[in-house]
Amino acid sequence: MAPKSSNKGPLNPSASVFRPFGQPDPSTTPENNESPFFAFSTSTPITISSPPPQKPSLPPVRRPQPSKVFTPRRPSNPQPNDDTSSTSTASAVNSPRITHPRPWSPPPLGVGGHSEGTPEDATLGQYAKRSHALLDILKDLHSTGIQNELDLPKIVVIGSQSVGKSSLIESMSGIALPRNSGTCTRCPMECRLQYAPSWSCQVVLRFQYDTNGKTRTEMKEVPFGGIIYDKNEVTTRLERAQQAILNPNVAPKLILNGDFQPNSDTLTFSANCVCVRVAGPNVPDLYFYDLPGVIANVSDGGKERDIELVDKLATSYLSRPNCLVLLVITCDTDFENQKAGRLVLKSKDRTLKDRTVGVLTKVDRIQPGDEERWLQILRGEELVLRNGWYCVKQRGPKELEAGVTWEEAKVQEQNFFSTEAPWCDLEGSLSGRVGSEVLSVKLGNILSELVSKELPTIQTQVVQQLSEAKIALAKCAPVNTEQPQTEVIRLLQEFARTLAKHIDGVPPSLASFDSLEEDPTDTASTGLMNALNNSYDRFRQRIRDTAPQFRPWASNLEAKDAELDLLADMKLDDDPLGVPDARVFYLDQVMNIAQKSRTRELPGNFPFSVKEVLISRSTAQWRDIAAQCFQDVWDHLVNHANRLIDIHFGRYSRGGLKDDVQRVIVDHMKNLAKNAMQKVEGLCQTEESPYTQNDHYFFDYRTKLLLRYKAAHRQSKSQSSVIQSLQDHDSSRRPQRTSDESQWQNINDVLSGLATIGIPGIMATDLIKLLPDDNMGPAFEIMAEVRAYFQVAYKRFSDNIPKQIDNDFVRGITKDLNVVLFSQMINSLTPTKCYEYLEEPAEVVQRRKELEGRIKRLQAAKDRLLEFDRAQDRGFLRASFHS
Repeated sequence: MAPKSSNKGPLNPSASVFRPFGQPDPSTTPENNESPFFAFSTSTPITISSPPPQKPSLPPVRRPQPSKVFTPRRPSNPQPNDDTSSTSTASAVNSPRITHPRPWSPPPLGVGGHSEGTPEDATLGQYAKRSHALLDILKDLHSTGIQNELDLPKIVVIGSQSVGKSSLIESMSGIALPRNSGTCTRCPMECRLQYAPSWSCQVVLRFQYDTNGKTRTEMKEVPFGGIIYDKNEVTTRLERAQQAILNPNVAPKLILNGDFQPNSDTLTFSANCVCVRVAGPNVPDLYFYDLPGVIANVSDGGKERDIELVDKLATSYLSRPNCLVLLVITCDTDFENQKAGRLVLKSKDRTLKDRTVGVLTKVDRIQPGDEERWLQILRGEELVLRNGWYCVKQRGPKELEAGVTWEEAKVQEQNFFSTEAPWCDLEGSLSGRVGSEVLSVKLGNILSELVSKELPTIQTQVVQQLSEAKIALAKCAPVNTEQPQTEVIRLLQEFARTLAKHIDGVPPSLASFDSLEEDPTDTASTGLMNALNNSYDRFRQRIRDTAPQFRPWASNLEAKDAELDLLADMKLDDDPLGVPDARVFYLDQVMNIAQKSRTRELPGNFPFSVKEVLISRSTAQWRDIAAQCFQDVWDHLVNHANRLIDIHFGRYSRGGLKDDVQRVIVDHMKNLAKNAMQKVEGLCQTEESPYTQNDHYFFDYRTKLLLRYKAAHRQSKSQSSVIQSLQDHDSSRRPQRTSDESQWQNINDVLSGLATIGIPGIMATDLIKLLPDDNMGPAFEIMAEVRAYFQVAYKRFSDNIPKQIDNDFVRGITKDLNVVLFSQMINSLTPTKCYEYLEEPAEVVQRRKELEGRIKRLQAAKDRLLEFDRAQDRGFLRASFHS
């Protein structure tokens, strides 16, 4: 009779994913097998010994009744549960190598290893059911292959060589692992343990990496043989499974049948893993990865690089925040000599200690007198771990040689810790930290709690990444090659519209608003027009910094601090005083230049050439600044156009479409730039001679500057009090200080006297013009007029240049762009050439294949998570109804 199947279907019917304890996929025959395994070559064959011969049974040992902590009670009449979160049932595979070809039935979820006759047992049963369901969903998520996309919770067993790691796993799983001298484990082994009424085991090969260590587009799980019902067959099956992982170019069936021997092509280590599913009446609910033992030294004939490879493999697991670490330390060797311990406890990752459970093995081999050192670790006085340390005792070489079974070893372990000092004297919580079964329960609880905590985050990440992958796949959708001309024309028109839209101005990407460090050259994130406006702002600032630097005081002013104070008082809006490295002209120097420039002028007059020379010292710099501005705009436009070309035609680079469009656009921009630069040059030439019709602005600024220069000159003569009084005077308000009233009244009298004689409207600040100028009047006039003209010309020039560049170059790109594109490419728009244009490069095809595989994995994970949620909801409703 066929077993009752679960209503939870396979995660993806088309994928070669593992169906728990089911039949192997026909597509995984040796003919269809690929060789995409992450591994490392070696010329040294790996010798795996055959399982030890069966020894006569030992005399029967009277076993004490196990407590509920160690062995949960089995239900009297277990019934299968139709909960959809249970493991999928699959029919057995008929194989001549299987001695019990009966179908295997998955463990019923409603039982959990406890009878539910009492409230306490009901609570334990519900907890076991919840824990089982959580570990089951975790196993299914790993089977989808999304552990590359998401940080799934996992337990990783790590230890140095020969620390008893294999024996510890045997004591938890109840299966005999392959044993060999040196490093037994050459690849990760995934162990899924769960309760079931009868014992069974299945081995699966998981190929997740190719031979170069890169993640495969689609993960593949291959059942390695049929279901095992005889424990004696497990060791050989695991030996050959590891050989299949280390020999990816050999058909797994050939290795399964024992018709293969390791050779020079056999790899030393691989990141692909052997998956072992064990179910049985005394098997705890647990899910973990066993990693190859950390290597400190290589034996003769070994390779030094293997040390680094194993360390790298271990680090790739340990670095994940949701990785729980089971650190195995042996007590027959000093801790300092065990590299795995240093790898974990000396790590720079401070969270690693919080995620680690320590286990001390071979406690029966501690030398007399050394017990206290290890007890300090157990008590948490040394090598402190958040989850603490545990002690276990496994079968030693003598017990293995005598054929002691793992069940008998468990009884011996219990007897050891209950009779041998100092372990039997442990009190309080320490007494609950000895024994492999206690450790198994602890690990199962920690893992199920972590899965329960992280499941909502996993669900959110799956939905988000699935959406992102679908969007990315849409961008890589296959092109229409049935009408190649129509498709190419559509692509060209779409690109022209996009470029025109960007030149008209589009906001920057949303990501730029969240970025703390903005790249001004990245027009894709900041926006093209924003980048161009920044270039124009820098241009205006550089033109402004060429302003004449006049100082209306003597060049021999000794007090530097006083000069700085005068500069601060002089500075007004839009007046760049104190520009670094600028030529400074002092009042006496300007007067000296004017005197030396006189020729046949009347007394008191000076040639206009003095002002022309001073003006040209500024305007002569503008040509280079304008050229730099144009270069900045060119760079931004070319880079932005290339980005848009890459977005629209990047996938068509193989056929030459991207290169041809890029050539046409660059040639078009060069022609526009040539014409625009000629007009910019014309603007620069018009500024070589002073000229303006902006009389109002010129005279207004000249008057302000003249007052400012004379006021600064008086301040340099320590006559600042008079100037300050004139600048601060308010005829309608008396000063607050009595000492200032006399000066305030004097100024009022002068202003009123002027009004009386017929000169009304005079302001107090106008009186500054009456202050003596120390015969420097012509110098003040020259300085004020030169600086005023610069202000008029600088405002004009800083507007005209960007306007000319924008109108003739930037906006010119999109004028008749369609005509330019099609006229330049008309000879290339034949059906044959267009078909060649649309040929996709191999990397685009590969990218699409990767995205399809990723979507397949994420969709399978999403479906499985949805099933889990529905199952939990049904369970909650049933519990509420019965309560």
